[in-house]
Amino acid sequence: MNSLPGNPNTLHQALTLGRISNLPTVWTNCLAAWAINLSVNGRVRSMPKWNEIGILQLDLLVPLILGASLLYMGGCTLNDALDEKFDREHNPHRLIPSGIATPRFVWILGISEMLAGAWVLLQLAQCETTWVLSLGVCIIAYDILHKKWVGGVFLMGGCRLLLWASAATCGEHTEIYPLTWIWGGTLAFYVVGISLFARGEAKEGEDAPRISILFLFASPLVALAALIHWNNLDPIRVFLINGVGLFIAWIAFQAIIQIREGKKGAIGQGVSRLLAGICVTDAVVISFCMPMLLIPLLCLYAFALLLQKKFAAT
Repeated sequence: MNSLPGNPNTLHQALTLGRISNLPTVWTNCLAAWAINLSVNGRVRSMPKWNEIGILQLDLLVPLILGASLLYMGGCTLNDALDEKFDREHNPHRLIPSGIATPRFVWILGISEMLAGAWVLLQLAQCETTWVLSLGVCIIAYDILHKKWVGGVFLMGGCRLLLWASAATCGEHTEIYPLTWIWGGTLAFYVVGISLFARGEAKEGEDAPRISILFLFASPLVALAALIHWNNLDPIRVFLINGVGLFIAWIAFQAIIQIREGKKGAIGQGVSRLLAGICVTDAVVISFCMPMLLIPLLCLYAFALLLQKKFAAT
């Protein structure tokens, strides 16, 4: 069945192509990056301030999340368009090779989402042009190269880092502070770890690179180092950071065990759990600077798992 304007399945196709089950991770990236960059300064040794949600320009929250979501969905949609030949051979269940969606529809949808997302971030969310354009380039580079170059996993991490940088500049905050980059880099390493671990485990008779497991535990390790560094942090934040740090460590551990069981579908299920865990890595950051957002971010983790029951995360 072809996808044509007015087809009642068009919306479902767009949501499937856009991997909407991962959108909660995009939203938490935006919130965490924006919050931490408003809570720190140029000195790495300075402890992040405990801020209330009022420090965020809430009128910019919707365009920030909308623009980032459209860019993410556009990148995922173009990924399917560019992988058409590969998917016809290896993934015949995908929308294009199965005949559910036409290549023309997928290309038009992906390009439209990318352009709309960039416009919303630049014009309405007032994010820094350099980082938004860099994010768009990195997304396209990943879509083109990820099947051809083993280093494509680092482009995937780069996409998340550049999304982090773009969100950090929301509301024309042009300066991105060192601590913001440290947390953004931690997120990027976690995403690279997911890709490396899944790719290694998918190869018959080959274990995932050991460094990938270290990357998966990057967030709790960096949080622990920060707690040691700021040993006079108030007890409430210490408790929250420890709790959320242990939670993401548990998610990573459980996913690794699940993937290594080798059962049918175990890799996909484990990777999906790790992808939802991005929300919890962001919750660790939020615990340092805006604890009142902790519950919403953890709810978004649960929402991501719920969406995965309807829409594939990979």
